[in-house]
Amino acid sequence: REFDTIDDDIAALEQQIADTEQAIAEYALDYQKLQALAEQKEQLEQQLSEKMDRWVYLNDLAEKIAAEKE
Repeated sequence: REFDTIDDDIAALEQQIADTEQAIAEYALDYQKLQALAEQKEQLEQQLSEKMDRWVYLNDLAEKIAAEKE
């Protein structure tokens, strides 16, 4: 089931990062807001990295299962 939804999860995280980058540009002069946004972006990028690693694992697993069926 995770394999079926992971692409959507990755796309959602990428969109959240893009939205955060846009907010960073808008609040460039507000140091407190900028700091919070930078921390948020860092957390999102970490989540994205973990999802991408998981995607690679699941994709490899799916390919092995498909090869075994042949």
